[in-house]
Amino acid sequence: MSEKTYEGSRVKAQKSKSNSEYSDLLGKLQDIPTLPVVAMKVNQLLNDPTSSSSQIAEVLKKDQVLTAKILRLVNSSYYAIPGGVADVQRALAFLGFNTVAQLVLGISVFSVFNQNGDDDVFSMPDFWRHALGTAVCSEILAKHMDYPKPEEAFTCGLLHDIGKLVLHEIDPDRLKNIVRETTRRECSFTEVEKEWDLPGHSYLGEVIATKWGLPQVIRLAIRYHHHDVSTMASILSSAKPVIQMVRLANAICVKNKIGKSGDNSDFEISSSMLSPLDLSERDIPQIVATLEKDMERAGAFLSVYR
Repeated sequence: MSEKTYEGSRVKAQKSKSNSEYSDLLGKLQDIPTLPVVAMKVNQLLNDPTSSSSQIAEVLKKDQVLTAKILRLVNSSYYAIPGGVADVQRALAFLGFNTVAQLVLGISVFSVFNQNGDDDVFSMPDFWRHALGTAVCSEILAKHMDYPKPEEAFTCGLLHDIGKLVLHEIDPDRLKNIVRETTRRECSFTEVEKEWDLPGHSYLGEVIATKWGLPQVIRLAIRYHHHDVSTMASILSSAKPVIQMVRLANAICVKNKIGKSGDNSDFEISSSMLSPLDLSERDIPQIVATLEKDMERAGAFLSVYR
């Protein structure tokens, strides 16, 4: 058998599951746990425009471990609060309700997933670094655009690839096979997903985010972070800027190898990623420089999220 024939047979063997296997894969989504109770309550507060800082402080009192993690992040160099803070109420005074609530959401989502994955094929520390890089870059872009909720862009960027964590939970061998293929061919994760007729990580992530009742803007960012949504009439116009920020932030992190998420393509930053954000190629070097600087200050996030 020729090398080419052998390689073709090997790839076909890894390709699409049968209909029953495909259904089984989607069925396993039901095995993903719900968010912790405290996170569910904070999520409800996020979705309630009448909620207050005192309410989130009261909720966090019921989870001392989560509170300790929040305070570790709040006191990190990323936020650089003068003199630091010793309690959630003071953190809320400095950072505001929405920022603290988004931190709770991010920590809680990642606590659900299995953290084992530090190997040559799929490294969990590299995955976290990519997720964090996309979050930090999304926040940079949000501030550049004067987006009113940069902390929301941060969380959308942080959670954009949770579908890969879902696949890591329900079918780790399949995830590793995809990454091996992207490495061998130096191609994108989505390209292999489509060729192998798999439910995409964007879809898997959206299903779980919907199951957990995460805010709509987060669900949309997870589902469409590989798409140009500027002309998609079905997408809320208010959510489009965040989706475009996450899309560009992800591309910047892949291209500059800030962490690894299984995408091994030479990611091109296209005009369709830049123009909706009123950016040009000339702006990218400065964004990358700011990102690298901010990532140095964001180290605490990597230890808290893992």
